[in-house]
Amino acid sequence: MSGPRICFVTSYPLSRQDLGGSGWVDRRLLPVLTGLADDIEVVCVTGPEGHWSERVGEHEVSARAAGAVPLELRGDRGALARVAAGMLISPEPYLARKFSVFPGWRKAVALLRDRAAGRRVVTSGWPGLVLGAAAGVPVAAHVAHNVESTIAVEHSPRALRMLGEIPRLRRMERRLLEMPDHVFALSRRDAAELDVPATALPVPLSTASAGVSAGRTVGFIGKASWPPNERALHVLLGPVHDRLSAMNVDVNFVLAGKGTEQYADHPRVVAAGPVADVADFYARVGVAVVPRFGASTGVSVKVLEAAEFGVPSVLPSSLAEAIDPDGPWLVAESTDEVSEAIRQWSSGERAPDAVGWARRQDAARTAALLRNAFA
Repeated sequence: MSGPRICFVTSYPLSRQDLGGSGWVDRRLLPVLTGLADDIEVVCVTGPEGHWSERVGEHEVSARAAGAVPLELRGDRGALARVAAGMLISPEPYLARKFSVFPGWRKAVALLRDRAAGRRVVTSGWPGLVLGAAAGVPVAAHVAHNVESTIAVEHSPRALRMLGEIPRLRRMERRLLEMPDHVFALSRRDAAELDVPATALPVPLSTASAGVSAGRTVGFIGKASWPPNERALHVLLGPVHDRLSAMNVDVNFVLAGKGTEQYADHPRVVAAGPVADVADFYARVGVAVVPRFGASTGVSVKVLEAAEFGVPSVLPSSLAEAIDPDGPWLVAESTDEVSEAIRQWSSGERAPDAVGWARRQDAARTAALLRNAFA
């Protein structure tokens, strides 16, 4: 039986692995969709104008973008002022106006309308859903990476709050999530808490690199300037370090990611800074620390990535529950609990089986759920 023709709407070109977790997820979902579809085409909300090919597993897919739509505006005061001015004449929240205020948005809308003709549309992530709504195309399935309004409550700056960002976003998020025929959420918690019916969609993992890690350091990977990461690093290098010293636990830290080099002089840090290949990072790391403070939404790509390389994670219960409460985790909430989890791993008292768990994540389950969206 033939499969559908699919138009997959993503935030940015799949080859841009430096842009964050959204692309990491989509590079693992697309091979599943290529197995379901007769033909698949990718439309990127942002990216260079034109048409190119993307390698996805064993397949090559056609990808397009209209260009001139920025993804990240932090640091561009002129663009931020333009968005703020646009919010004064529009009910849209910042997380939509940051796209629609720019002239390239109209080209992106026209591109999606053209490429969606005769195809089932799948949007992945908030920017894709916003573009789908603006284009007025029927959306067969949407994959929610986060609950955007939850993030806004936690991290929205004061200037945006004064412009009504949180109520604006809540209204738009609910309206847009009612649009797709099927809504999936990467997080089990999000699937239960969204205002619309949603199904948890497991992210299929690539286990080609999975093997029991020989690394004996504690690892942290992420951009240091992102507020949750900045806070986590201060805890790891401050109170956790002090507690480990008090317990005479002799372990070193490897920090990876842009901006982490500023911590290179810390007494426990043996390596810090951007890495060209994450495989090199995980080869040195025996356990990854993934702190999360405040409200939780989505899943941590870093937890899943670590599992792909056979590395267990120290994480809070909110992240464990979002992915799998029975996964290869050392669950810890407080500074003392994080320190104790590291001590237990270092002494060999606890060694969660990340390799076995990763290999049990069957892509057939993901495929069956997505296939149902096209039935």
